[in-house]
Amino acid sequence: MINQIKNSFSKFIQSRILQHLLFWMASFYVLVQFFALEEEISDIDIVYTLLFHISLWIGVYLNTELLIRIFLRREKYVLYFIGLLSLWYFVAFLNQFTFEKLSDRIAPDYLFISSYSFQDLLKFSFVYIALSTLLKLSKSWFQVLETAKQLESLKREQAETELQALKSNINPHFLFNNLTSLYGLARKKSENTPEYILKLSELMRYMIYETKDRLVGLNKELDYIVNYLELQKLRCDKETKIQYKISGESYLHQIVPFLLIPFIENSFKHGGINQSHKNIVDLKVNIKEENLEMRLTNSIPLNVAITIDQIGGFGIDNVKSRLELFYKDKYTLHLFQKEEEFIVELKIKLK
Repeated sequence: MINQIKNSFSKFIQSRILQHLLFWMASFYVLVQFFALEEEISDIDIVYTLLFHISLWIGVYLNTELLIRIFLRREKYVLYFIGLLSLWYFVAFLNQFTFEKLSDRIAPDYLFISSYSFQDLLKFSFVYIALSTLLKLSKSWFQVLETAKQLESLKREQAETELQALKSNINPHFLFNNLTSLYGLARKKSENTPEYILKLSELMRYMIYETKDRLVGLNKELDYIVNYLELQKLRCDKETKIQYKISGESYLHQIVPFLLIPFIENSFKHGGINQSHKNIVDLKVNIKEENLEMRLTNSIPLNVAITIDQIGGFGIDNVKSRLELFYKDKYTLHLFQKEEEFIVELKIKLK
């Protein structure tokens, strides 16, 4: 019901002809009541009110279609003020001229004189010019708000599309790699095989069923990351140190899904896992009040120059765009290389 009212009101705002008709009908009704000499409206009151509106029509449309378009919208405020001042006096003069020179030609069956002094006509002129300016600006402001709302909606739709693309990008490769590792583990008849199958099923269930909403529980997102790291241990040498430490009350907060995992994936993709003499992936996540702090360190291959620009791809670009959309001015992200390590530092204010 509320959305229907908003849509109807929006369509009304966009109907320019209807707006103007209603404005002038209301203006005519008010002025004819004001000018009427008796309680009952006569023909002469109607004709007088119509003649009085001629200068007002000209003044209003010179303001909205000429002065505002040429000067005010282009931020030429001094020229607009000069034009407005000139128009103010011009409308009062035109009203006086209408009754003194033109009324006999326009309505020869009636005898009219200018009933108001020039100072009084200036008051009428000021009210209509000021009112037309306010209405024009308020309409423009409303349209700007509508446009901003539409852009925000489009950005969110784009983010949702990118999230779905990110999920489809994660699922096949990750599943294939881990099934291969699990197959090798099963051939060795390892006692850990059932545990890892369970972790993989939990991870896939989260990816498919629990990330449909815009926000998910932070504790679930971190559980997903822990399962991911545990499964990655299958594919790495025994010398590889995959460490993680998560502290704080994560169950109290929510986060945009798949916001942290692309950084962790990249630590394996671009890091020196099974290639470096250090072989380290170290994740630290701390939740304190409304703030999340993540520091991710991974070793990089010896004698290989990896620039920050190379540490990216669709996943990282996607994360950056979603951070800007959902946590604008509420996050800091630093990516940097230090000797044989690549470090990601991310801080987010979750509320």
